[in-house]
Amino acid sequence: MQGRQLTSTEVDATRRRVVEVATALLQEEGREACTLRRVAAVAGMSRSTPYTYFSNKEALIDAVRAAALHALSDHCEAAVAAAGDLAGRVRALGQAYLDFAFAHASLYDLIFEAYSAGAEHQAASARYRAIAAGPLGEARAAGLSTLPPERLGSVLWAATHGLIALRRAGKVDEPTFETVLADTREVLAFGFVPRAMAG
Repeated sequence: MQGRQLTSTEVDATRRRVVEVATALLQEEGREACTLRRVAAVAGMSRSTPYTYFSNKEALIDAVRAAALHALSDHCEAAVAAAGDLAGRVRALGQAYLDFAFAHASLYDLIFEAYSAGAEHQAASARYRAIAAGPLGEARAAGLSTLPPERLGSVLWAATHGLIALRRAGKVDEPTFETVLADTREVLAFGFVPRAMAG
């Protein structure tokens, strides 16, 4: 006799569980440990269950990547919401990004790997961009930025990502990292304001 068909809520919950277990494995043991069979064993599922949701390991990794982007968005969104004024929200956004990169290095690296760019990843990317654009758009509306949010965001991302890479590669120590970070913020601040105000 055929088993009971799962409800859509149960399907979503099982898929989410597969992704959660895969995410934990990736962080604890590395990408190679993140196989469909290993996920099934750790999750206490039948071997075939993960294959119901993901055709292969790379499809699962793509889902973990989208989940990592949502985790970054959650962290940044909470930090921005807890900040006070506009300057505080801009600082909170940048600090939350840094905190996530160092606290969840394997997920951070995964975000920037090659990916399939499926609908799930596109939605996760769009969510992060919208969160980042919030305070940067406020700065633009207040006359404190010469660039639209997406362009200013790209500049800030490039500088921050580069500094993270230098620190993790051991090219700068912690005191130097903090000094360069402060100097980077100071230098970039002059790009936020119209030239008439800066000069």
